[in-house]
Amino acid sequence: MNTMKTSRYAAMGVAIAAAAAGLSTGTATAATGPVSIWIGPGPDLLSCKATTQKCAVTAYTSDMSTPVTITVNGKTIASGVPVPSSGTAASGQFSTMWVPQTVGTNTVTVQQGGNSDSATLQIMDNNSPEAFAQRTEAFLQAQVCKTGSSSMSAGCMNGTGGVH
Repeated sequence: MNTMKTSRYAAMGVAIAAAAAGLSTGTATAATGPVSIWIGPGPDLLSCKATTQKCAVTAYTSDMSTPVTITVNGKTIASGVPVPSSGTAASGQFSTMWVPQTVGTNTVTVQQGGNSDSATLQIMDNNSPEAFAQRTEAFLQAQVCKTGSSSMSAGCMNGTGGVH
């Protein structure tokens, strides 16, 4: 008799577990992981630093099914579903080009579902004396690096990395 009760309880337990498993598979949602932003240089020396200069903005995410929205100062500049990215640790990316139009502090944000990441950039006027000075400095630095002057070539190994 004990065996009958145990078998009946075991059968009921299996039936309840099977019913619960059926419910959970129908209500499962795609896992959303963190999203991160990368802002990289464009074709010009002052890309991502000055107005009217192209700037690459990329969102990296592990969720390939939820759309990503990229905003600048709260205004949407691009939205779409990430695509597989080759050669990176992240499984997906969504990229766009942004051309800064506003001088001063600009906040670029990527958002996917409830996850977001942002970076703040200080943008100068492309025609300002500061922009001219930075272009002149970069030109002179390139000339020093070409000639191999040992007293001033310490900065010749700088990279073209992006922002966070």
